[in-house]
Amino acid sequence: MSAPLLLAVDVGTLSARAGLFTADGHGLAARQAPFRLLRPAEHHAVYRMAEIWEAVIGAVRDCLRAEPGAGARVAGLAFDATSSLALTAAGDPPLEGGGDVLCWMDHRAEAEALAVDRTGHRFLDHVGGALSPESNLPKLLWLKRHRPQAWARLAAARDLCDELAFRATGIDRHSVCGLACKWPYLPHEPEPWCRDLLAALGLEDLTALGRLAARPAHVGEVHGPLAPSVAERCGLRAGLPVAVGLIDAEAGALGVLGRDFRGRMNRVLPMIAGTSTSFMPFTADKRHVPGVWGPFKDAVFPGLWMHEAGQSLSGAALDAVLAHHPASPGPPGAERHAAAAAAVLARLDAEGPAFGARRHVVPDWLGNRAPLGDGRVRALLTGIGEETSERAFLEAYYAAARGLALQTRHIREHLNRHGYAIDTVALAGGHRRNPLLVRLYRDALGCDLVLGEADEPVLLGTAMVAATAAGLSPDLLGALDAMAPAQRVLARDPAWARAHERAYRTYLALFEARNAVEREALAAEAGPWAPHAAPDVPAPAAAPSPDPHGAA
Repeated sequence: MSAPLLLAVDVGTLSARAGLFTADGHGLAARQAPFRLLRPAEHHAVYRMAEIWEAVIGAVRDCLRAEPGAGARVAGLAFDATSSLALTAAGDPPLEGGGDVLCWMDHRAEAEALAVDRTGHRFLDHVGGALSPESNLPKLLWLKRHRPQAWARLAAARDLCDELAFRATGIDRHSVCGLACKWPYLPHEPEPWCRDLLAALGLEDLTALGRLAARPAHVGEVHGPLAPSVAERCGLRAGLPVAVGLIDAEAGALGVLGRDFRGRMNRVLPMIAGTSTSFMPFTADKRHVPGVWGPFKDAVFPGLWMHEAGQSLSGAALDAVLAHHPASPGPPGAERHAAAAAAVLARLDAEGPAFGARRHVVPDWLGNRAPLGDGRVRALLTGIGEETSERAFLEAYYAAARGLALQTRHIREHLNRHGYAIDTVALAGGHRRNPLLVRLYRDALGCDLVLGEADEPVLLGTAMVAATAAGLSPDLLGALDAMAPAQRVLARDPAWARAHERAYRTYLALFEARNAVEREALAAEAGPWAPHAAPDVPAPAAAPSPDPHGAA
């Protein structure tokens, strides 16, 4: 009998990827298919679920074709996805542009997030003290406030990973992962839903949508059997177990934690870095870290707590440099990032720390997830002049990349001040393919940087979930030990230690200065204001009445 295989599907910000793995974690094939992200207004970002699903089907079919006979050998299927919010409504799609999925990066609900903060509810203790507009609760509150007719037509609201499993099986279930991390749901409490908070916000009808009120399932449990119609389209066996899925960052964490994780739990920081970056440390005890999402009970491993720190835009920040700098060679793309990274590295090798020394960035282009936990703040850049040369572009690219690395160190040290003892960062995601970022993470974090040998750690983590649902592993920790790849530590370059230390102190000073400016701005927004003449300046004379016979 042929050895069983595992199929993992990762739905990211702009594409669906499918990966095929053996039961010991060896990757056989991976394919992807794109879908559209619609930006109908500033801070609005939506999808059409039908387009996402077609991309999933296409990626799965292409992946299975790469390994003849694989479809009959797949023993388990699992999905991970960005923490986007899928909405099912009667009649027309509930969002602009025919959309029915709110992308994770949609920030239209900043005012609603602030309204939740002002309740002072205990739920805020599990999101770092302030709620991000990227979470589901403010988005749903925005919909009810601004689109009440669309709200009235809603039949269900699901995290994207749950929507994918629902479409694959026809069975409506929710994962603890999504509920614990993105909803007002506290798994450790006897009544997990924060119903008093929902009532205070006018959302007491939220849990009546779909199966939100039903008991959720743990990651790796069986969500249901694969529906025959989906199996036929994909080239899979009908009835194979589909796992209860998880958010993509959590899948990436599984893919990089490594074997014997329990003994190293408090010391390793999984870093899943792509369009955005998430840091996913785990702990056996409940601890609160200001400015960091969590602690979330059972979000991945039953019985363990998880925090999530992050950077809302990281890879996308480098995209912005390529998209907007006047000397950019063109719009963002893998080849242009590779060329920019190579050119910067060549300058660094030739000039050392003098290159771009006056440029510094506090990289919060779309708010700060950690350690501040404020979705309203924005990036701070220094050393900007009128230069439009290639060198100016490369300095801007380098400053943005270095800012991401220095903020990663800031987050690590912040976690360590609140109970962790992190001495190792394990990197997954698209940043692994950018040699400039890898060198900066290696040299500027002040700790060991670890890379696993798996080419697709996010898909590998999802394959571990599939293995658990298929019964090939007794639980997720067993799947981790059976499938985790070998890891290697990258040796830091001691020649750069002093320069990065100096840059880090500059970053911290700018971070605090930016925060002081933000506090002043918030105070101005909150207070009454009326224009008036300064006391030592005479008020201007009243303008003469318009000539009724003159030109308008």
